[in-house]
Amino acid sequence: MTILSAFAQNQPVPSWPPTLDTTSTITKTLDGRPIEHYEHGLVAAWGYPAPVGDEWAFHPAGEDGADKQNHNTFYLVPPKVVRDDAPLVVVLHSANRTAYNYISYDHLGIQADGVQDPTTIFTHVPDDYWGLYLSSTNNEWWGRNDALSDDAHKNGQNASSYVEKRVLDTIEWIVQQHHIDRNRIYLCGVSMGGCGTLGIGMPNGNIFAAIRATVPAGTNYASYRFAGVAGFSPIPALDAPPADLDAWKKRAAGVGMPEPPVICDFSSPDDGWSATQPPLVYAAEYGHLPFILTWGPFGHATFAERMMPYTICQVGLVFPWLEIRKNEAYAVFTHGSCNEVCPWINGPVDFHGAGNLNAYFRWKAIEDTPTSFKMQLWIANPAIPGPTAAEGQPAGPPVGMPYKATADVTPRRLQQFKVTPGTTYAWTVSQDGKVLASGEVTPDLANLLTIPKVPLTLAPVELALQPK
Repeated sequence: MTILSAFAQNQPVPSWPPTLDTTSTITKTLDGRPIEHYEHGLVAAWGYPAPVGDEWAFHPAGEDGADKQNHNTFYLVPPKVVRDDAPLVVVLHSANRTAYNYISYDHLGIQADGVQDPTTIFTHVPDDYWGLYLSSTNNEWWGRNDALSDDAHKNGQNASSYVEKRVLDTIEWIVQQHHIDRNRIYLCGVSMGGCGTLGIGMPNGNIFAAIRATVPAGTNYASYRFAGVAGFSPIPALDAPPADLDAWKKRAAGVGMPEPPVICDFSSPDDGWSATQPPLVYAAEYGHLPFILTWGPFGHATFAERMMPYTICQVGLVFPWLEIRKNEAYAVFTHGSCNEVCPWINGPVDFHGAGNLNAYFRWKAIEDTPTSFKMQLWIANPAIPGPTAAEGQPAGPPVGMPYKATADVTPRRLQQFKVTPGTTYAWTVSQDGKVLASGEVTPDLANLLTIPKVPLTLAPVELALQPK
């Protein structure tokens, strides 16, 4: 049977590699770029349950709504200028939606429910990036339901879900077909897709440079994948015995797993799903994860227009997550003095209704050798549109952006610099040749070096590390 006749007769397509749908009528973006629709069958190595009915049969392009969800179709859009080593953004859709819905928001100008401005979709792919729009079903939930099933628990801790394996194999095929820059692969999603972004992205820092999860519908998937069946829940009390707290910190740091990608998270205290946020925020704080968190009273918002009235949220929106590279060290910031009071850590009675953790901080590795490490660190006051009033929402107050701050800094994703347990490292923080601070540090239980209270300004300071 030929591929075309398989399409026409709605029969299962060959398992792998994916096959281009030559019958699709959805072939061009608004700016004239090709839209390619692919199908593939079931790969045994993924470990999916036995197929039921025609769930792996061909699905015509343009599927819309929960009843048309599937797990064997995806869409691909090239950058405006096709070239080797272009970056790739992978998009995971939300519940009740499909890959077609998200490509239609991004490239066809179609509004969601005839209301939201499609240009404010959180999963927008820049014109000079490849865009890969994958599919899942509500029953799969991007692998959460498999990962948290009784069978997964019986089979051992930290197992990849069959959806994760499918997603990663699809990405690898795209990378090989189009010579994607492996150091610039990014993952994003909203709601159910945000849950999948955390669960698939966090344990695969060897693949993704950075990820962005918007109003994630659950962080328990990430908890399971990042730190085993026990996850990083329950959170130990701050006055717990030191041994218990140290054991939890070590687990939260993801010891034995690849360095996590830089994580951008947008959540709202007004969103019921955000009740799952505390374990993630605690793990980021105590496990020294690269975590940028933005919150505000925007509910379960999947389009940025609902965040625009809050200027502090706009600071998070412009964080340059798509410029981060996998082959460069990054800085983890904790206890930043310019951060707002977060609603999900230490259980504050009073917290800032809109705020961020770490969205002002920037870094650039400038030397990374086996015996010497140097990194520039600074505060950004990014250009933002400013407060705007949306219907039913007050304009946010002007933001007094910080011009100086302190933060604990943990360099991670080191490329050549070696951190050896038990070794003492000398550190200095300087600016324009003047030493601002200095000291010594030894690796923690996760073999990480954390420099306390680094002074930061709008002008870069240089953090230097070397073994004594």
